[in-house]
Amino acid sequence: MKVTTFRAFDNPTLEEVEKLLKEKLGNKYELKLSRKSTHLAGKLITGSTTDAITVIKNAYHRTKVNVTTIDDASSNTGKHTSIYFSEATLAGWLLLLHNQAGLLGRLIIRLIYGNSDAFYEEIDSIIKTNIKGEEETKEVGLGTLFKKKNKTNLK
Repeated sequence: MKVTTFRAFDNPTLEEVEKLLKEKLGNKYELKLSRKSTHLAGKLITGSTTDAITVIKNAYHRTKVNVTTIDDASSNTGKHTSIYFSEATLAGWLLLLHNQAGLLGRLIIRLIYGNSDAFYEEIDSIIKTNIKGEEETKEVGLGTLFKKKNKTNLK
């Protein structure tokens, strides 16, 4: 499986990314800031392992902008900031309905809220046009172990 992240050159903080989104989006969408849990109990309850800003269009269309600072010996500062997007969970009541409705019910829910590719593209373009950086694609998951093993066996 491949994961694409955005590597920011200027190492913006979570607050700077939130300020940028508030400035560019105004009151168009609701923003919720969530900090990663530092304790094991907090990680189990909230499930939050990264700092993130959830951008909420409605009960169905939401996205999380995850901001992570990673140690990096190759950079001048010794760290780099990685920004990636993930799907946020549905609103609580809609999640219950979504889980109980079956395939037909899920299709109806999707038809009610419609396609929102423009929403996701808007958030993506705000980040990529206002923060200097580059996209990185990495192989992740168990499959990478086998691919590396197979490559070494072929030599």
